[in-house]
Amino acid sequence: MHEKDLNEALWKFGGYGFVIGAVLFVMIPIYWLLIASTLPQTEILGNTGSFPRLLPGSHFFDNAQALAERQTVNYYQSVLNSIIVASLYTVLSLILCSMSGFAFAKYDFRFKELIFLAILGTLIIPINLLVIPLFLLVSNMGISNSFAAIILPWAAYPVGIFFMRQTMQSIPDSLLEAARMDGATEFQLYYRVALPAVKSGMAALAVILFLFQWNLFLWPLVVLQEDKFTIPVALTKIMSQQTPAYDQLMVAALIAIVPMLIVFIALQRHFVNGILAGAVKE
Repeated sequence: MHEKDLNEALWKFGGYGFVIGAVLFVMIPIYWLLIASTLPQTEILGNTGSFPRLLPGSHFFDNAQALAERQTVNYYQSVLNSIIVASLYTVLSLILCSMSGFAFAKYDFRFKELIFLAILGTLIIPINLLVIPLFLLVSNMGISNSFAAIILPWAAYPVGIFFMRQTMQSIPDSLLEAARMDGATEFQLYYRVALPAVKSGMAALAVILFLFQWNLFLWPLVVLQEDKFTIPVALTKIMSQQTPAYDQLMVAALIAIVPMLIVFIALQRHFVNGILAGAVKE
């Protein structure tokens, strides 16, 4: 019995040690980013080859002011653009993916499996191959250099459809049948019965969709012009100079993390439950 308790204690100690090590491995670069954003350019470059500084400096607001005064790119406007685009995209994609997932999970229709496999098959197509056809499409539609041009092509996100199909399958068919017997329409089954039952899954998918659009780079780079730049494109403009302004770049990268962090913290309570819900079937 004593040996069993000892083994359990060692496993717990090893497990906690591994978790702490993993957290430190992830957090150290973020902490250094925070420190570097408060240092002048000369001090950031001067630390090359030496042990990095561990305490923050006093130049954060100077770096932020210099970032605001840049002539090549309006970074703070790009932050606002990214928030608008990612928020609108998340709402629209949640609606489309949940409707599609509900249809694939709870209805039978011709070629259902074939259509679903075709949707999943689009995941293996590299985005590089889609750039030219999509650019011709949005140009012919007259929506080039607009937020609609980077929201609409990815609105019906295949990963989101797959995720919502798996989540919707956890809803008992008897619950839907009971609602039908009470006179609910098919849309009411989706809106009033299915959606409340998969709130955690919706929250988890919202995080995934927001991060996907927030980090999207190649397509916005192709279709947007300077006044509509999102954060990933604006960051490359800051880095594209012969001597990049690392002090401003650190501030820009730190600001880019904040909205993602807020979204994750706001929805973290539902995130794990939502991910697990899609893996459980009754």
